[in-house]
Amino acid sequence: MTTAVLSPWRRRRAGAPRGLLGDQDRLPDRFAEMVAGSDDGVVRVKAGPLRLAVIADPGLARTLLTMPSGVRKGRGIDVLRLFLGDGLLTSEGELHRQQRRLVNPAFHPARLAAYGHQAVGTGLERAASWSDGMRVDLAREMNSLTLDVVGRTLFGADLSTEAADIAAAVDELLPTFPRLMRPYGFVLARLPGPTQWRMRRAGARLDAVVERLIAARRDGGGDGEVLSLLLAARDEDTGEPMPHRLVRDEVLTLLLAGHETTAVALSWTWFELSRHPRVREALEAEITAPEARAAVAAADWERLHLTRAVVAESIRLHPPAYMMGRRVTERIDLGGHVLEPGTLCVVSPYALQRDPRSWPEPLEWRPERWLDGEGRYADAAPGNPRGSYLPFGAGARICIGAGFATMEATLLLAVLGSRFRAEVPAGFDPGYQPAVTLRLRNGLPATLHALPVPAHPPGG
Repeated sequence: MTTAVLSPWRRRRAGAPRGLLGDQDRLPDRFAEMVAGSDDGVVRVKAGPLRLAVIADPGLARTLLTMPSGVRKGRGIDVLRLFLGDGLLTSEGELHRQQRRLVNPAFHPARLAAYGHQAVGTGLERAASWSDGMRVDLAREMNSLTLDVVGRTLFGADLSTEAADIAAAVDELLPTFPRLMRPYGFVLARLPGPTQWRMRRAGARLDAVVERLIAARRDGGGDGEVLSLLLAARDEDTGEPMPHRLVRDEVLTLLLAGHETTAVALSWTWFELSRHPRVREALEAEITAPEARAAVAAADWERLHLTRAVVAESIRLHPPAYMMGRRVTERIDLGGHVLEPGTLCVVSPYALQRDPRSWPEPLEWRPERWLDGEGRYADAAPGNPRGSYLPFGAGARICIGAGFATMEATLLLAVLGSRFRAEVPAGFDPGYQPAVTLRLRNGLPATLHALPVPAHPPGG
């Protein structure tokens, strides 16, 4: 078993190396180096008082994520719980099972079809607000766009007036995440100081948005959105409604997680398309064809084969959820590796999805790897080992909105990409901002160039 010894966190001296989590910008690549350099599946890491085990084998990663007992969510989730409370992402045990059963109907295939039509309509509205030669930050555009989609689909609400407040709150919270992830970081959340002030200020902004959503929907009925389901839920034994605090936690979790990851995936997709004109031209040929325009009008995203491949490849190379953690609660044997209670296990989709043993030319953005011999999208087309592609996790805690996010990203890219081409400045480096998600540190400045649109596009 490989062992890496890294310095504990301390005030950084000039020229001194940072610790594993302290050097946050390098964190995804550090994991990728560990995984690619491991020959026995687990890399043990000593980082100050923390004991980490980086899982370097795809099969072991999937085994860990699907374990029914012996592990619980990791340190990152403990940090997120400070912001999100006990929503579906952060809750454990029976509470999580109850919440998942409650929310599941909102992501039923029949509901997804309706959400797809709303996503197309929202994308068309955004395209109508763009113009030829317009300069935008596409990272910001995708963030506000996916927030708009989530507001309409999951909450039956228009969040356009709150978008700036939500973005500002998230921007304020992001820098606190790596600080709280460090050993003794939770002390920062309890002591008066800049970190606590930022958390309180951002939390108050987000709570105001959530409370407005709840108040607007409480007496207004609804047609199957998540918020309606939460408010209608009753305890099987007492008949009591869900406590208001839990409703708040669930709404906030779905609001933030429901738009952030898709926005990040779309932003990286626009960036890669700007660097690969051959793929961009092939994509435009697909999504401007009459059959594709008809598929988009019907929200039939599965017929957009190259578009799906483009999204899948962007998520492979730049997974929004770049790191997942599990804390060992009782002694476990993971493929012959004994892990003691208290060990923090790290599964890095970023690293596993760039491992040359699983992916030929892993650092090349090649959407065609997802197409079969007939040019149709296929999950199995790359021939990668099971567990080497985990953008949404695995097992009982796999992201409940995985299908929704994939459908949304595919349809939005088809709507916008058939109407505009984005020109990103040559040589521009977005940089990684690996906090909760793998954001683009420098945004994505682009000039929009309008494409010819048929006079009467289906559904347009």
